Amino acid sequence: MASRRSSCCSLVSCACGGDCAPRRYSVRITAQPFPILVGPLSLVDLLLLLAPVGVAPLGLRLVLVSGQSAPRLLRLARVLQPAGAVAAILSFLPRTGLAAALLAAGWFAVCAVAGLAGLAELIESRSFWPAHLLSAAALGFLTVAGAWFVAYRAGISLGYSTPIVELTAVHFHYAGFAATLMSALTLAALRQRSIRVQRTSAAAGLLVVAGTPITATGIAIGTAALTVIGPVLLAAGILTTAALTLLFIAPARRARAGRALLTISAVVVVVPMLLGVDYAAARVLPIPALDLRTMAIVHGDLNAVFYVLFGLAGWSMA
Repeated sequence: MASRRSSCCSLVSCACGGDCAPRRYSVRITAQPFPILVGPLSLVDLLLLLAPVGVAPLGLRLVLVSGQSAPRLLRLARVLQPAGAVAAILSFLPRTGLAAALLAAGWFAVCAVAGLAGLAELIESRSFWPAHLLSAAALGFLTVAGAWFVAYRAGISLGYSTPIVELTAVHFHYAGFAATLMSALTLAALRQRSIRVQRTSAAAGLLVVAGTPITATGIAIGTAALTVIGPVLLAAGILTTAALTLLFIAPARRARAGRALLTISAVVVVVPMLLGVDYAAARVLPIPALDLRTMAIVHGDLNAVFYVLFGLAGWSMA
C-alpha cells in the first residue's frame, strides 16, 4: 500500500500543474496480463491515468462548440478538470471497492459535465451534421469513459473480467474522446478546402464515431461480424483523418513544433491501427496476431502517447 501511495502521489503533482468484454473465442486473460511499471501500477493503469492528467486538459481546450449553454458547460468542465484528475489518481490508493469508486466519481463528474456540453451542442444547433456531431460525440464518449473508469475502480465486473473493464475505460478515453475530437478538429480546419476534401474528412469522422461503439458492442455480444467490422471502421476513419492531417493540416501550421508533432502523430498511428484490426480479426479467423500483453505495449503506447498526446499537443500549437 505504501508503494501505491507513493506512485499515485507523484502523479497528483503532475495533474495539478480494444477489447471491451468477455470472449466467446479462445482467448485467456489472466488476473494481471499487463506489465507492472510503477509500484503496483501496470502499463494500462498508467495509460488510463494519462487520460485525465494529460489528454483531457489538452482535449477539452480544443473542443469546438457553439450556442450559449454548450460553451458554458464546457468551461465548467475545464475548470473542474484538475480536481477531477486528482480524484482519478487518488482512486488508485485504496483497493478496488466503494472508497476507490467514490474517488473515481470525481473524475466522472467532469466527464458528465463535458457530456452535457455535447448534448447541449446538438440541441442548440438542431443539427446532426458532422460539424456539430463530431464534437458532441467526442464529449459523449468521454462521459462513457468516465463511467467505465468508476466501474473499474469499484471492482464492478459487469460480467466481464477486470482487465476488460479497464481496457474499455481506456478505449473510450482514447478511441472515443480523443480520436473523435481530432476528427472534428481536422474537419473544421479543412473548411477552406475543396468539397471533396471536406466530405472525405466528414466521412472519416463518422467512421470513428460509428466504429468506437461497434467495436465495444461486437465483443460484448460475441458477434463475429461486429467484432471485425467495428475495428475496421475505426481504423479506416482514424487512418483517413491521419492522412488528411499529414497532407493538409501539418504543413499549414506556423509553429515548427506543431508541424512536427502532428506529422509524428499521423505517421505513427498506422502501425497500431493495423495491429488493432489484425487482433480483432484473429478473434474469429485463423490468422496470427499479437497477444493481449504485447498489444497493450505496442498498440496502447503508440496510440496513447504518439497519436493522441502528440496529436493534441500539435493541435494546441498555432
